[in-house]
Amino acid sequence: MPAPYGHVTHEIRRLLNQAVTDGVAPAASCAVVLDGEALPTVTAGTAAPGTCFDLASVTKLFTTVTMLSLVGDGELELDAPVGTCLPAYAHGDKSTVTLRQLLTHTSGLPSEWRGWERALADGRAFDRRRLVDDLLGTPLEAAPGTRFTYSCAGFNTAMALAEHVTDRPWAALVRDRVLSKLGTDGIAGTPDPERCAPTEDQAALGRGLVRGIVHDEAAWSLGGLSGNAGMFATAPGLAVFGESLRTGLPGILSPALAADMWRSQLPDMLGSHFNPADPGFGHGLGLRINQQPWMGAAGRDARGHGGFTGTSLLADRDNGVTIALLTNRVSPSRDGDDATALRKAVSDVVYSGKNDSN
Repeated sequence: MPAPYGHVTHEIRRLLNQAVTDGVAPAASCAVVLDGEALPTVTAGTAAPGTCFDLASVTKLFTTVTMLSLVGDGELELDAPVGTCLPAYAHGDKSTVTLRQLLTHTSGLPSEWRGWERALADGRAFDRRRLVDDLLGTPLEAAPGTRFTYSCAGFNTAMALAEHVTDRPWAALVRDRVLSKLGTDGIAGTPDPERCAPTEDQAALGRGLVRGIVHDEAAWSLGGLSGNAGMFATAPGLAVFGESLRTGLPGILSPALAADMWRSQLPDMLGSHFNPADPGFGHGLGLRINQQPWMGAAGRDARGHGGFTGTSLLADRDNGVTIALLTNRVSPSRDGDDATALRKAVSDVVYSGKNDSN
C-alpha cells in the first residue's frame, strides 16, 4: 500500500478511537476505497469489521435504486403521476405527484409520517395494511414541485407504490433487484442480531435496547426494512455498494438511469421556486450532493447520504473516493453528538491523503 494511503488508515483509526473515547459512539467502523483500491477496514470500540450497523436513512439509496430498477423494466415511470397506479393519489392535490418528486423530496409531503405514534397512543397493535393506508392518506403541505423538504414520508410512499404495482413485498424487491447483484453478504434487511451494534434504549416504547431491529419508529411499525430506513450493513459491505454507485451501478441500472440518479435535480424540479442557497446543496435522485458539513470542502462533487444513527456513505466519481462510515451514535441515547464532525474529519483525511498521493 502506498505510504499516503497508510497514513489515511492511521489517521482514520485515530479519529475513530478518539470518537469512542469522547463518547460520540460506543462502536465505529470505516471502509474506504480509493481508485478501486480497498484500504483496510478500521474499527473502534466494540465494533469489528463484521459488525452490522443500522444504516437509518442511508437506506434511501437502496430504495432509490430499487425504484429505478422498476422504471428500467417499464413497471413504473419517473415523471408520470403516481396516481395512475396508486388509487390514494388519483384525485385532488396529490394527482400530479410523480415518482421523481418523491425521490427528490419535492412532492409537497411533510417530513415525517406519525401513524405509528397514533397507533401506539390508541393502544393498537401495528397492522401494516392499516398503517400503509394511513401513510397514503397523509395530506400534502405544499403544492408538488414548489419546495424541497426532506421527507421520509415520501420514500415510504415510494415503497407503497412499488408494492402496489408489483404485488410483492418490499424486502423481496430490494433483495432481488439490488442486494443479490452486489456480490456481498455484508448488507441485509434482516440481519443476525448477534452481529449488530445496538442502537437506542427505547424502554418508553416497550422495545428496550434495540439491536438487530430497525431503530426508526416508522420503519419499525411497518415491519422492518422500509422505504425510509431499515437496511443494515458492515462497513466493507456498504463500501461495495458505494463502489457500485460510484461506477454507475453496472448490472443493476442502465447507464442512462444511473446518470439521472447522479445528476442534480432541484433546478429542474423546482423551476422558479429553486433557490441555490436553500437547502444549500444539490440533490440527485435519492442522492445528497455537496453536503459539506459532513462531506467536507473537498467533497463538492460527492454524492451520498447520512443516517440518523450516525452512518454515512460518500461516493465521488471525479476523485475516485468511496467512504463508508458507520457508528451507533444513538446508543444508548439519541441525545448526544450527532457524529457530523466525525464524518467531516474522516472525509477531510481521506481527500487529503488522496491528493497527497497524486
